[in-house]
Amino acid sequence: MHKRCKKYERWHELHEQIQGVQEKWVEASTLLSELQTYYLSEQWRKDHESKVMVECADNVYSIISEDALWSALTDHQEQAIRWMRLGLDVIDR
Repeated sequence: MHKRCKKYERWHELHEQIQGVQEKWVEASTLLSELQTYYLSEQWRKDHESKVMVECADNVYSIISEDALWSALTDHQEQAIRWMRLGLDVIDR
């Protein structure tokens, strides 16, 4: 009985963490949507062509580079697919 109680406690702890991660996912999605709008805009093309220096994260990434936002969008989509597959695995059990 003690092992089952421990398993439930662990599940409950993880469940609460998952709830928090879902809230962060929504926030991240909103931010990325705004960045995607910029990435697809004429302003981004102008900034890119003018080589506007907009450095982020201690100069590790630049939102003006073609790769940074594209990679973020791709990573986000791949993560969304992984989340959907996890959810479908639970439903299919």
